[in-house]
Amino acid sequence: MELRDHLPGYPGAERIAIGMQGAVFRLGAGKIAKVWFHAGTAELRQLADFYAAVDAPSIRTPEILEVHDRTPYRVTVEAELSGVPLYTVAPEFGTPEWVVARDCVLDVLEELADVRTTPTLAVLDEAEPFRAAGQSWPEALAELTERRVDRFGEKLRAAIDDLDGKVERLLERVRELPDNASGMIHGDVTAGNILVDADCRPTAVIDFGLMTMSGDPAYDAASAGTMYELWSPQVREIEAAFDQAAVNRFGYDAEHLRIYRAVHLLLIANAHDADPYERDDAVGLAAALFNLPAAGEGSRPRQVVRRG
Repeated sequence: MELRDHLPGYPGAERIAIGMQGAVFRLGAGKIAKVWFHAGTAELRQLADFYAAVDAPSIRTPEILEVHDRTPYRVTVEAELSGVPLYTVAPEFGTPEWVVARDCVLDVLEELADVRTTPTLAVLDEAEPFRAAGQSWPEALAELTERRVDRFGEKLRAAIDDLDGKVERLLERVRELPDNASGMIHGDVTAGNILVDADCRPTAVIDFGLMTMSGDPAYDAASAGTMYELWSPQVREIEAAFDQAAVNRFGYDAEHLRIYRAVHLLLIANAHDADPYERDDAVGLAAALFNLPAAGEGSRPRQVVRRG
């Protein structure tokens, strides 16, 4: 069954993107549709309510108009947002012009940090909201990490040296972090999830829901540095460049950024373990960081890891 077959009534739908969460089609008349690989109907209706409550001042976010569950995959019909994905027009990392793309990401992070909408969404493929009532941000993050490692530990241990010791030391650092839950975290700020205009200025942010939660905005900065070019052989250098920019612009603690990055790579290592297209998981990416000297303990890796 073709993905387009999940869009009854839209035989001319044009596929414009496919990612880990689903495939996106242009329907015409200012609408798009998304075929979701993992989400259920209740989750998508909750996401629609969340989008309606987001109060970002200048960057648009998705608007879900309809939710359909007539096929094995759920489908949302949404308003089409203007702009093109940042990665399609971004200057290459290492060139002087790359700072335009870097600053575009920082502009998005700054706006998201100021959003006061409190997400009550579940993250990844969990059923319950990320944070229980009254639970601190560090404790919620630590417990989420523990659950994921418990669930996918066998796969992670095969790739990461001394996984249990490294995770234990990492979570000690997490629980020492300040309880800063002042902003909304997107959790998947990539160059594909930022739409930009002809001048590389952000017009919209898409694909909330995978790791969207309330917490420390520095988490988004740390994860964005990794997710910007996740598979690049220069990923460690790109992370370092984003970290320095985030420290300079937002005053974030560099050590906190490194802790959050290690957590994020553990969390996304098996974010889509049941991907219907059987694409690679991110265990190797987590291993590339955690197998560096003192990774996960807050020290800065000093070498660039090449993807094998």
